[in-house]
Amino acid sequence: MNFNTKLCGAFALALLSSAAAAQNYPAKPVRVMVAFAAGGPIDLVARPISVKLTEALGQSFIVDYKPGANGIIGSEFVAKSAPDGYTMLVFSPAHTINPSTQKSLPYDTLKDFAGVSPLGRTDVVLVVNPALPVKNVKELVALAKSKPGKLNFASSGTGGSLHLAGELLKVVAGIDMTHVPYKGASPALMDVVAGTADLAFIAAPPAVPMIKAGKVRLIGVSSLKRAASFPDTPTVEEQGYPKFEVTSGYGIVVPAATPKAAINRVNGALEKILATAEIRQIFNGMGLDPWYMTADELQTWLRDDTEKWQKVTKAIKYQPE
Repeated sequence: MNFNTKLCGAFALALLSSAAAAQNYPAKPVRVMVAFAAGGPIDLVARPISVKLTEALGQSFIVDYKPGANGIIGSEFVAKSAPDGYTMLVFSPAHTINPSTQKSLPYDTLKDFAGVSPLGRTDVVLVVNPALPVKNVKELVALAKSKPGKLNFASSGTGGSLHLAGELLKVVAGIDMTHVPYKGASPALMDVVAGTADLAFIAAPPAVPMIKAGKVRLIGVSSLKRAASFPDTPTVEEQGYPKFEVTSGYGIVVPAATPKAAINRVNGALEKILATAEIRQIFNGMGLDPWYMTADELQTWLRDDTEKWQKVTKAIKYQPE
């Protein structure tokens, strides 16, 4: 047997091994990491998806939590986990924002992770405590100008998309408000409900029931088109601030060296799961739209979104921490 024959045989064996790995994966439970507090928008996305992956692939997909540092703690844990497909990260906008808002990270957002699939996209809404005497963005801006630095806005953490949305409004509207960071969107929203915080930009999923119950007042949407769940509420852009846009997207990434076979198996399952009427109904009830791409398309999107936030942070003169 000559060298070329041996090489071809080895290549064929590698292909067979890869195919076998795809068929056998997952062979044990998979850890699905949420890097923010339980009860927030990422958790609300992760839980139904994990249930459906469990049903589709025959192994438990178990949601776990490592909140803190705007997602950095949980992200670092996943980045440094074994690249075998058994530890995944449900990413939020913080994943592509952190490179622009942190002086350093304990991982490289683009080099240390591989995209698996996006999951859903949602509008970001601007809500205020009902006791605050404002019903739209114009009235909020007027009140903030009459009380410089007195109004406070809550966010899911310093440097996250919800924080940057508030900072962006301060710049474009010429107002001064005090930022109050929390360890997740859920506790931030609860303090707006309680009146401890005056207002917040919040991803729609946890905010929808609070808005419908009258526990917070919706005064604007930060996407460039009105939210399907609140078609009568004008966007921030419509209320006088052109090109004001902050939205939220969620998806799954894994350690960079994870076998492509495992990535494709999960991606293929998610393509079917995200197309089901059941998931669409669950997501739509939270103000969320199912969102699917191939793994390669997601990797391109992650790079592009990282570059977008670099431009935004430059525009608002954000100082990395």
